[in-house]
Amino acid sequence: MTRLVAVQCSIASGHVESTVPRRSGNFKECVWDYDYIQKSIHQHDYCDDMCRTEINNLKHLVRLMLQEATVKVEQLELIDDLRRLGVAHLFDKEIERIMNGIYRESCMGVEYWAQTDLHTASLTFRLLRQYGYFVPQDIFKSFLDSETGRFKLSLCEDIKGMLSLYEASYLSTEGETIIEEAMDFSTAYCHKIKSSSKVVADTYLFTLLSHALELPLHWRSQRLEARWFIDMYPKKQGMYNCLLQLAKLDFNMMQSVYQDELKDLSKWWENLGLGKAMDFARDSLVISYMWSASIYWEHGYEFCRKVVTQAVVILTTLDDVYDVYGSLDELELFTSAIERLVTQYGIFSGRDMEAMEELPHYLKLCYSALYNFINESARYSLITKGFDSLITLRNAWTALLRSYLKEARWYHQGHQPTLKEYMSNARISVGVNLVTVHAYIFYPKPVSEAELKYLESDPDILQWAAIIFRISNDLGTSREELKRGDTPKSVQCCMHDTQASQEMAETHLRDLVTKGWKELNKLRYTDTNLSLTTIDIIMDTVRASLSIYQYTNRNGVQDTDTNNLLSKLLHDPIPL
Repeated sequence: MTRLVAVQCSIASGHVESTVPRRSGNFKECVWDYDYIQKSIHQHDYCDDMCRTEINNLKHLVRLMLQEATVKVEQLELIDDLRRLGVAHLFDKEIERIMNGIYRESCMGVEYWAQTDLHTASLTFRLLRQYGYFVPQDIFKSFLDSETGRFKLSLCEDIKGMLSLYEASYLSTEGETIIEEAMDFSTAYCHKIKSSSKVVADTYLFTLLSHALELPLHWRSQRLEARWFIDMYPKKQGMYNCLLQLAKLDFNMMQSVYQDELKDLSKWWENLGLGKAMDFARDSLVISYMWSASIYWEHGYEFCRKVVTQAVVILTTLDDVYDVYGSLDELELFTSAIERLVTQYGIFSGRDMEAMEELPHYLKLCYSALYNFINESARYSLITKGFDSLITLRNAWTALLRSYLKEARWYHQGHQPTLKEYMSNARISVGVNLVTVHAYIFYPKPVSEAELKYLESDPDILQWAAIIFRISNDLGTSREELKRGDTPKSVQCCMHDTQASQEMAETHLRDLVTKGWKELNKLRYTDTNLSLTTIDIIMDTVRASLSIYQYTNRNGVQDTDTNNLLSKLLHDPIPL
């Protein structure tokens, strides 16, 4: 139930005092606060020379395995295991050589695939598409019944093949009717196997099937999947111990890096003072860091993780200001003050700070925090990359806060947006555009002004990414947010537009998420304005969000499952 609190607050220039009714999000206290992070996280010894030597020795053994594997299905399964264990990036050259060879074979026509079993064909299709090779759906024609045009029922005797087909179907693009049929066919089969009383002899395979039905592999964060799969891999028949040991050591070594970064970020957040002053808002630092580390998880992305975490934790705090705490008059003043930054230039401008004087105290803190973050980030990009990002960052934040203000106006004015109206604004308010701009600028590669300008134009790939992000969030949080008095979300907008039941509206929106992924899959091959690296940043942002939403109750509540996940990723090393 929404809680209203009367607070004495200065509305303008410190002269007018007004009692403003405040809402509360009733967010639970975060266990991972400053004291816990600083005192309870103890760095382990996985970054020492002995550990690095052992990792190099194991990498040598795995390289030999990749070189000696000559049977295609063995090569593919080895690469797939390396990906799921989170260490495939250590063997990029070897994997590229193998995939190039397999792609050349895949071009041999339908007759070639007629000699291949369902598991091999499906795994080939999925991995080729994941590595950027657009293999056609025709490779599955040999598995269709010549009379009905549908997949042969005899395939249902092959659990491994059907699971591989299910995972492959999520790499489809719009209009690929064979793959759409594959998704329907394999999904129905996998649900039947999961709910059946029939015992599946291979418990490893059954666990993979249940895991896939929760969220397909293509939609999962690689880092979160790696932590889960490291525990799962020992149960696989024919597993390789050197792969497992390499994955454990590499994960533990990166966890040690993450711990140092999280400690530094918690000091920054504590010194900023925003979290203490905004006690009505979520303390989202650790979730924000886990989110950024789930996207940019490899060595060499330290500053990218840092700046994206800072951006997301400030974004989340401001989201709660607009959604829960601020009066409409205060929010209008704050947005106007930020908008003035776009019309002024210069990292230290006295006129920038004049805009802050009209704000109540808590919004002065917000203004100061955001202002300093933007300018410090811009200075860093200028020093390290020779690129002046000040106006780009200011524009991105201004667009975000304008979208927040529009939603606040809807709430305070009692406006019920249509689904089209809601989604048009939500594509910006969900923050995908803002995070992508920050990630692109601070990614460890040169900035292309043409590519950045294209990202700023809100291209289709960002629009679809934002739609998936927004709907997935709404499907899990809209009931909680409506209880505290938020603007109607996509579910309620859809129900209002169509007079549909909540169940029907949620089904429609889930179908829209699937369509969105098909569009992202297509744009990965057709959007020539962006590099594959940049496109993967965008797709990994969506993956991290979907995976974290699955485990963390959408940022607002940190329950036992959330804390267990955080401990696995950031606190507890994997036993060797």
